[in-house]
Amino acid sequence: MLKHLSITLLLFVNSTVLLSQECIGGQIYSNEAFLYGRFEVAMRSVGELGVVSSFFLYNLDVGCNWPEENNEIDIEMTGNSETILFTTHYPGPWYYTDSYVPDFNPHDSIHSYAIEWEPGIVRWFVDSQLVVTQDQSFVDGLIYPLRIVMNLWAADNIAWVGEWDPAVMPVESEYEYVRFYEYAPDSGDAGTNNNFSLVWDDEFESYVEERWTIEDFGGFGGNFCDFKSSSVEFNNDRLYLKLEEQELDTVGIPVTFSVNVSEQDFLPSDVIYLNGSFNDWCGTCLIMVGDNDVWTKTINLLPGEYEFLFTKNYWEENGGAPIGSECDYKPCDEWANYGFLVSEDSDPIFLPTYCWGSCVNCSSVDILENDWLQDFYISPNPNNGVFSLKASLAAFGDIVISISDLQGKVIYQTTETNKELNQNINLSNTENGIYILNISSQYGSISEKIFISK
Repeated sequence: MLKHLSITLLLFVNSTVLLSQECIGGQIYSNEAFLYGRFEVAMRSVGELGVVSSFFLYNLDVGCNWPEENNEIDIEMTGNSETILFTTHYPGPWYYTDSYVPDFNPHDSIHSYAIEWEPGIVRWFVDSQLVVTQDQSFVDGLIYPLRIVMNLWAADNIAWVGEWDPAVMPVESEYEYVRFYEYAPDSGDAGTNNNFSLVWDDEFESYVEERWTIEDFGGFGGNFCDFKSSSVEFNNDRLYLKLEEQELDTVGIPVTFSVNVSEQDFLPSDVIYLNGSFNDWCGTCLIMVGDNDVWTKTINLLPGEYEFLFTKNYWEENGGAPIGSECDYKPCDEWANYGFLVSEDSDPIFLPTYCWGSCVNCSSVDILENDWLQDFYISPNPNNGVFSLKASLAAFGDIVISISDLQGKVIYQTTETNKELNQNINLSNTENGIYILNISSQYGSISEKIFISK
């Protein structure tokens, strides 16, 4: 059963504001973009309310030219229906959708789907049967190279997908293969009128890094989920995209922020604050510590993507990235923010000491990597779990002291800002064994073994 939907104008803002993330989903996309071709997939979608399963082509290289260069060709399944949606997207933005109801439930088993894209025409196939063609004049607007994308996510759009219920997690979509055929009207041997020629066939025996990129910490407006690499799995000659609950990490990774204000005409009474997506841009809730025109702050952050800037006296003046500069984390938006990623296995992170309002790394002290920590010793070692840690720091700045077992589990962590380090550490309740002490600063890090024997 085929149903045509009329052309619809989309009236929405290309917002970077994400919903409070209730889940993690999976997304993978091709490293190469393709202008025309035949794109085949065998997949099973997820049949739960609020969930979107997809195989589509998208202009990921649009940069700051969205929506002027908006192009997209979709196959989408929503968990509230057995209908399959075939859509093309254009500058404006606007889109045109055809819907198709197959004689099977796409959420129950794997079926094959294909997109054929030639100049001025797009065809969609289900189990090798042509089911939809778009050849209206507006299809001539599909002119940009597009990448192959597959994702699984939960949408904030009840009218479209039904009401999302996190209790259904975990769920997963399944992909058996993806095949790409180049558009070769004079020499092809496949597809309509033999206009296509097979270039590659990926049966997902393993992750081919040269072909695919797995999204980590991505997302978009109207999506309840962050995309994380842990929700993309290759197993038993299948690709699985998973929708899962967020894992709660109560410790996080230490991240040190610093800014140099020596070139600014600030008063001694001025106070510098750290503001970012990690504290909802709260204004005055994170006061930085100043010393000789360098202001520093260390906080623990969970794995994710973050933006930030520095402010003086609440929001009196902003010290962010110059708009459109190399350190402007999202140069296509109106905000002058720095940004960074915290990965699951990150060591303590020390971000550049920016000169106020610039991309210049303006660290006030030039220190050799091996000279920043002096007169360092642990006493006694071996020990019974109680020992002293002493050292001198060659410059001001936060240092992070952490102790972990040989499996990497952190059992002790603290942040210090004094130039003279004198720590008495009590791990007497820790089991006998070998542990790793790590001391990190913006100038480098060192590690030593601690031997506990009681």
